[in-house]
This record gives sequence, structure tokens and C-alpha cells, in this order.
Amino acid sequence: MVTDSIKLILFSAFVTCLSATVFPVWENGISCTFKDRDLLLSYPMRPSEDVLRQKGRRAIEQLDTLSNWFSPSRNYVEIVRQDHPTRPTLGIAMGFEFDESNGEYPYTPAHAVLQMKDFGWGGVEFSHRDTLNYTGISNEVSDDLHIEIDAYRNDTIFGHFSGLLLSGGGPMGNIEKGRFAVRVYRVE
Repeated sequence: MVTDSIKLILFSAFVTCLSATVFPVWENGISCTFKDRDLLLSYPMRPSEDVLRQKGRRAIEQLDTLSNWFSPSRNYVEIVRQDHPTRPTLGIAMGFEFDESNGEYPYTPAHAVLQMKDFGWGGVEFSHRDTLNYTGISNEVSDDLHIEIDAYRNDTIFGHFSGLLLSGGGPMGNIEKGRFAVRVYRVE
């Protein structure tokens, strides 16, 4: 009887460890190390509290969708996270090809892009003209960025990433130990 209890406890511990590895508990954000600095970016875009909003709640809901969306028709996911909801200093925008019917994980997207944004340079919007921010691309021409999808369940996508990001101004920076878990909204 004692050995059965011990077996049950060990089995329960094993299942708990396995489920935490396969399906992480942590959700709704991006974490990584960039230039030896640990970052946790867990906030979607939000309008500033001191800005007059005539549309009220609708503007917040639209920004929620813009911050994490999945288009099944285009097989594409885009995620934006920042370090503060209304006055960010750093943010990440990540986009990648994703086929939800693939069913096999880990899944490596055929093309992906990631941009690290310092909001002190050029305002609070991501743009292709940001030359003082860092970008990494993975496609048939460039392989600076490695993104891998670990799981997808209940409209939440889990994955990890690493790579070399380049700045339009010239410098480079390694992004390491990146992981994300974000609930995405379906759009068409």
C-alpha cells in the first residue's frame, strides 16, 4: 500500500512536469534577453489615459485585436507586446506564417519577422522607416531569426525564438531565450 502511494505521487509529479513542459502555464506575453538585458513584454497596445477618446471602449478592443491577431485565410499571425500599457519604452512586433491545421509541433514558420522598438526614437508606432530599432527576418533569402511554434490550443499560441537583429543605423544585437504565449484573435 505504501509503494502504491509512492508510485502515485511520483506519477503525478511526472505528469505535472511533462504538462508544464509541453503546455506552459505562463501566458499573454513575450520574454527574451536582448543585449544581455532580460525583458518581459506583457502588455498589448493601449491608448494613453490622457488622450480624449470619443469612441470609448471600442478603441481599446480594436487595439487588442491589432496587438495579437491570426488570419486563417492568410495563414499569418501578428503579435505586438510592450513593457507598459500606455507609456511604453520598449516593444516587440512579431509576424510569422502559421498553419493551424498543420497539427505537428514544434512547427517552424517558412517566413517570420521580428522588430524590437525603442519608443524613445520615433514615437509609439512600429514602422518600416524605424532606423534606430532592430529587425530580424527569416525567409528564403535571410535566416537571421529562428521562430518555432511549440503548441497552439484554445486560440493561444506558444513558441520560442532567437536570432540576430540588425539596425538600420548599423549595429547588431543578439536576441536570446525568447518565448511567447499569446491568445490571438481571428480576423479575415
